[in-house]
This record gives sequence, C-alpha cells and structure tokens, in this order.
Amino acid sequence: MNLQKSNFKDILYILPSFIFITIFFFYPIGYIFGISFFDWNGVSQNKSFVGLENYKNFFVDPIARKALGNQILWGVITISSQMFLGLSMAILLRSKVRFKIVYKIIFFFPNIISIAVVAYVFNRIYDNNFGELNYFLEMIKLNILTHPWLGDPDTALYCLMVANIWQWTGFSFLLYHAGLTQINEDLYESARIDGANIFNIVRNIVIPLLKPTHIALLILGVIGTLKTFDIIYLTTRGGPARSTEFLSTYVFQKGIIEFKASYASTIALMIVLIALALTIIQVKAYKRG
Repeated sequence: MNLQKSNFKDILYILPSFIFITIFFFYPIGYIFGISFFDWNGVSQNKSFVGLENYKNFFVDPIARKALGNQILWGVITISSQMFLGLSMAILLRSKVRFKIVYKIIFFFPNIISIAVVAYVFNRIYDNNFGELNYFLEMIKLNILTHPWLGDPDTALYCLMVANIWQWTGFSFLLYHAGLTQINEDLYESARIDGANIFNIVRNIVIPLLKPTHIALLILGVIGTLKTFDIIYLTTRGGPARSTEFLSTYVFQKGIIEFKASYASTIALMIVLIALALTIIQVKAYKRG
C-alpha cells in the first residue's frame, strides 16, 4: 500500500512536466507528421490524402537539396570556427594576461545582443553603396575589392557566416574556459618538466581532456544550424538565387508565403529527423571514444 502511494506521488511530481512536453513537443510533431500525408493549404477545411507524395517531392526538390547543402556548409564552417576561436581565446586567457575580466566581457558580449540587431548591423556593414566594409576598402585605396557582398550568390552565405561566428564564438569560449578550470594544474607542470612546449600541452593534454566540451558544442552547434532562420530572413531571405536558402527558411516560404502547409510540415519533420539522427550519431561516437 505504501509502495503504491509512493509511486502515485512520484507520478504527480513528473505530471506537470509530462503535460507540458506533450502539449508543446509531442503533439506538434505528431500533428505535422499527420498532415504531411495530405495536400492542404493550411487554411481551408479541405484536405486531400496524398500518402507519401510530399516525401517523394522533398527528395527530388532541387531547392530542398540546395537548402540542405547550404546548411551543411554553414554548420561545418561556423561550428569548427567557433570551436577553434573559442578554445584559442580560452587558452590565451589562461596565461598571464592583464585585464582578463575585460577580455572575457568583450568575448562574450556579442552573445547577449539580439539577432535582429546583429542582422541590422551586418546589413549596414555589407551594404553595397553605403556599407562600412566597402567604405573602408575605398579609404585604403583597395577599390578593386569593393563588392555587393550580400547581393552576390558567391559571397552572401560566407558573409552571414562571419556574422554568426562573431556572435556565437563567445559561447564556445565560455564553455572552454570553464572546462580548462577543471584540468589539474599539476598536469601542466609535469609536462613542462618533461620539456613539453605549449603546442604539445594543448595537443596531448588540453584537447583530449576537453572531450566532453567538444561533444557538447558539436551537438548544440548542429541543432543550432538546423534551427537557423532569423539572421537569414532578416538579411537575405534566402537569396540571392537561393544561395542562402536554408530548410528553415524554405519551410516559411512554403507554409506561410505559398500556403503549402502539408509540404512545409514534411520539410519541418525532416529537419527534426536529421537533428535526431545527427545527435544520436554524435552521442554514440562519444561513448565509443
């Protein structure tokens, strides 16, 4: 009897969280999964069952493939750059540097800026006619390098990568800085006694012992890449010529602009499945060492 009461109390403790997760996580996923088998505009009461047609269309859709390719490139470059720069800054601040607290504030400050503000600022920087970047190039007599940075399909995506790296490198720095504080100073001292230089210490001590931080940043980076929408929409809206199109912006285009709710739900579900698959792969790779 007491055991039953204890179990009932345990259920009551987790019930609010379970209800919240069900309403705001499981139900939406189940809903978009259901309507992905229909042809529906998201407004009318009429739905036509089409089976797997939306999924077939997704795998042959050249824009969807382009969007996925853009996100893969974005993820590889931004995640690796943020991790490298964040780790480098964390290592530098572990040395005898004056005004460490000032540098920490400077490194982390972009993280607290609204993405809308970041998009506006970089839009101004990259502006073809009045942008600070082109103005600076003209000022140092490098007019030949001036460019419509966000108006050229060859440079638009990379320009937005710079904005993303600038904003989120501080987060990688914060996690790496916290991880470095957990490494025993005796390891560094022993390595120095054995004649190891800074590069040997970083390669053989710092990087291996920060493995949990690497994995955490990889998982968060992959999920963040798949969710990237705001900075793209506020700057290029997927253009020019789909060069900055992401699956997330394509969902918005199909569902809100073109009223193809079923196909948009299919794309959204594929984003969830890709995120889930990549996360499982990374966690299993971590467990296997």
